[in-house]
Amino acid sequence: MSPKKLIGKVEFRENLAGQNHLIRIRFDEKVDFTPGQYVSLKVNGEGLRRSYSVASLPGGNIVDVLVDVSPMGEGSKYILSLKVGDEVEVLGFLGNFTIDLQAIERARNITFLATGTGIAPMRPMIEELLDKKSFKGEVRLVWGVRHETDLYWLKEMDNISRDYDNFKFDIVISQPLEDWPGFRGHLGGLVNGLTQDWSKTLVYLCGSREMIVETEKRLKEKGVPEEQIHYEKYY
Repeated sequence: MSPKKLIGKVEFRENLAGQNHLIRIRFDEKVDFTPGQYVSLKVNGEGLRRSYSVASLPGGNIVDVLVDVSPMGEGSKYILSLKVGDEVEVLGFLGNFTIDLQAIERARNITFLATGTGIAPMRPMIEELLDKKSFKGEVRLVWGVRHETDLYWLKEMDNISRDYDNFKFDIVISQPLEDWPGFRGHLGGLVNGLTQDWSKTLVYLCGSREMIVETEKRLKEKGVPEEQIHYEKYY
């Protein structure tokens, strides 16, 4: 389906943690998209656009976007300026960072590797994979952030872990406090320690361009075929 321009209204907004803001946009019509896709928001009067992954499931007339506003560029300032009831111009839905239905039939494991707000598209992808697609192999999410104060959605991830025995969730923090009980360092270091059949693993990456380049290299060295590594090209 070709992308189209949609006009919605801000229904809800929340500062989830740190500089991470969730914006919920409601439309007058049902919107159809695939988990993993993104939208392009018009962020100023000159028509400048910024792209944000959809952080919610399809099936209704709302879309959640999750934005790290710390860069404080045009997109960040626009997101911070939004109030409930404001109109938003959205171009959607875009991208091919979606679950490969043929590949999951051959995969033994599916691993999602995210840094920062790269977790945004992965939550709906994982929920669809476990619920709608009933994938029975291991599904693992590894999420890297800088500080404990950057964490959110922990209860939601715990709920998924409770409902699905084949879901595993790991957090790694690069600049933790002394009493942080979990993994320390960077995502790549934790990935190096994972023991699984990498040749039968489907991997989805989302985060900074540097993380994707470095992690893709590590994964290939571990034996993950190139065609089993997926990431969104706009990152």
